[in-house]
Order: sequence, then structure tokens, then C-alpha cells
Amino acid sequence: MEKRDRISLIRKIFLESKLEEEYPRDLNLAFTFALLLTIGAFLFVKGCKMQEYGRRGSQETMLEQIDIQTEFEEPPPPPPPKPKVSLPEEIEEVESEEEADTIDIAETVDFSEEDIPPPPPPSQVFEIYEVSEEPKLLVNVQPEYPEIARQAGLEGKVIVEAIIDENGNVIDARVVYSDNEIFNKAALDAMRKMRYKPAKHKGIPVKVKIRQPFVFRLRR
Repeated sequence: MEKRDRISLIRKIFLESKLEEEYPRDLNLAFTFALLLTIGAFLFVKGCKMQEYGRRGSQETMLEQIDIQTEFEEPPPPPPPKPKVSLPEEIEEVESEEEADTIDIAETVDFSEEDIPPPPPPSQVFEIYEVSEEPKLLVNVQPEYPEIARQAGLEGKVIVEAIIDENGNVIDARVVYSDNEIFNKAALDAMRKMRYKPAKHKGIPVKVKIRQPFVFRLRR
């Protein structure tokens, strides 16, 4: 029994070694056969002629002409023309009506704006906040420092209320506040010599009331 097993084992090993030796040869033969088969198929296909596909038989199409008659109704005849009626001649308009529409306008007298007299200046004295354009100082006058106050070393402040007319002149002045009465006369004299651009209300020069302060200070 053991002898048979050894013999079968030896045969198996021999066959495997023989297959290993013949494997490269078989592989080359298979590759060569496949290559030759491919070349032969290519040459066979190249030698074949391709025929275009065409219809086996020609078909004839028969067209049948059909006459179609359309029935239509004839339009009714047009109505006979209406007889022309002769109109009477146009009646001319009466001249009296034309004259009635006409209105005679008397000639007006020519006039110019320069002949219109300007409105009289109002006598009302406006407050400074009531006018549309405040007065502007044109001529400023510095008051003279009283010599007695200078020698005494006095200083003070005076507020003068004045009325400026339509021409910008000071027509009235009075003291409404004073630290020392010794400065009142100098402040009033300076106020009366000042000149202003008059105030305007709605574009018209008017009288206006203002207040002007005067400060008296000694130079140190």
C-alpha cells in the first residue's frame, strides 16, 4: 500500500513539473494563434464589398385631382340711390346781428408808471422786530468822554433809545438806562450825529425805533 502511494505521488510531481515546463510554450502558441486569427478576420472584412441599402421596389404614388366646387350666395343688389333734394340757397346773416356782436371800446388814455405818485410814507414808528429790513449804521460817532468823569476816574454805561426816520436820520433820542448821569449828555450828542441806512417794511422805507448802548471806559 505504501509503495503504491509513493508511485502515485512521484507521478503527480512529474506531471506538475512537466506542466510548468510546457506552460510558456502553450502560452506563446495561444497568443500566436489569436494574432493570426485577428489578421485573417481583418483581411476578410477588408475584401468584402459593401452595397448601399436601397429600396427593393419602386412605389408609384397616384394623385387624384378633385374638383371642389364652392357654393356661394350672390349678394343682394345695392339699394337704389336716394333722390337728391335741392336745398335753398344759404341765407345771408343779417348785418344787424354782426353789428350787435361788435362792442365799441372807447380809447384809453396812455399813462406811464412814472406818473403814478409813490405811496405816502407811513407816520407809524415800527419796532425793530416788525420791519423786514433793519437799519444799518453808516456813520458811527464816538461820544466825548466828560473831563470831570475822566479826572474823577469814573466809568459807566448808557443805553439810548432813538427813532430813525425814512432818510436814516436820528430825529429823537432819550436815555433809557444810565450808570451815571454824567455820561448822559455825551451819549445823546453822539447818538444825534449818527447816520443810518433806513429800515424797510415791505420794500418801503419806514421809521423805526432802536436802542444803542454806549460804554465809557478809561484806558489804563
